[in-house]
Amino acid sequence: MVGGSFVAAYGYIQIAQLGKNPLSRDEQIALWIQSVMFTFLGLLAIFGFVGCLIKNRKMVSTFAISLAIHLGLSIAAGIYSIVSIFRQDPQQGITNCLNSGTEGVTEDTCRTSLNIMKGVMVGIYVLTWLIQLYAYFVVERYVDQLDDERDANTVVMPQGPQMTTATVTTTYGGFPPQYPFTAPGASRGNDASNRV
Repeated sequence: MVGGSFVAAYGYIQIAQLGKNPLSRDEQIALWIQSVMFTFLGLLAIFGFVGCLIKNRKMVSTFAISLAIHLGLSIAAGIYSIVSIFRQDPQQGITNCLNSGTEGVTEDTCRTSLNIMKGVMVGIYVLTWLIQLYAYFVVERYVDQLDDERDANTVVMPQGPQMTTATVTTTYGGFPPQYPFTAPGASRGNDASNRV
């Protein structure tokens, strides 16, 4: 969330300074695309953060899908930016470097700096894409965890046939009521022959 916002802010700062540091048309288009893309990423991250805080599965799932779409668009925009930088005439970049006003700059220094800048730019793009891909997998796992938590809280009632239990015969319950030893008058030695 913070990283995407910083990249977007840096892009807008560069756009504001186009009067001082002019760029080619392709580079300006790439700068605008990247700034808008990372602004979109910052807004998506806020949406996903809120969804995670309230544990709303739909919001987090929407964030995961949006993150995957953003990753695809980011790769396309990054490839456009990389191609526009590598397609640029190297002599123009060296001339801009020599005219920057820094003393002691040679053509070899500018050529080396330009090549290093191109390599660093490609590395940053690839690193950014890997971080976004990792974030997508983390969010997807969290959606699965929310599904598991929802399933664990759901009580499932069996819908099969109802089982009935057989009555259990106890010592006195299974005999007729007038069994000689259980009759009220014959219990505990209470019978007619014992009366005095």
